[in-house]
Amino acid sequence: MPKEKQWIWGVQGDFLIDRNLKDNQGSTSGNRYFLTGSFGVFDWICFDGKIGAGDVAWRNSDPGNLSYNTSFAGAYGFRIKGYENKKLGVKTVAGFQHISVHPRTTSPASDKHRVIIDDWQASILISEDLGNFTPYLGARYGTVDFIKWVNEHDRKRIKSEKMWGAVIGIDYLVAKDTRLNIEGDFIDGEEVSLGISRGF
Repeated sequence: MPKEKQWIWGVQGDFLIDRNLKDNQGSTSGNRYFLTGSFGVFDWICFDGKIGAGDVAWRNSDPGNLSYNTSFAGAYGFRIKGYENKKLGVKTVAGFQHISVHPRTTSPASDKHRVIIDDWQASILISEDLGNFTPYLGARYGTVDFIKWVNEHDRKRIKSEKMWGAVIGIDYLVAKDTRLNIEGDFIDGEEVSLGISRGF
């Protein structure tokens, strides 16, 4: 997390490998690429934002597998610092994030299919500083809403099948104020992210 009145800027690739949808609606996946920014309002709370591009794929039996082309993606959220033991290098953080992906319409056969992904996440994490490495793990709760239209009508919101997931990741201090991050999310689906950021 950034310190009070500090900015952290970075780039991130987020890869949703698979997320099952309710009511036998198949599964969704997609790649997202972001410029990220975080601002420390105080030492214990920061606001996060992302802007970039993403695509979406939908694996289903009717109307069949669809791939939606890359277009706008963005996100916002916040994090709050919880318990901290500086002696042991242990910290806890709770956060909220909303990611939205708006790929371009795809047109298989005679129909036009449009979709928006609304990814809502709340998480709580615990980390430990081990020299230049900071491993962390925790849990998240949320849904990936698959909102679709056919020919600009017949709107339907399909929610993801599972709501609870596990998070595991690691930060590596590459240089002063510069960190590499790798994170994986499991149980509710499969997702991997890779990013690098620097504080200013």
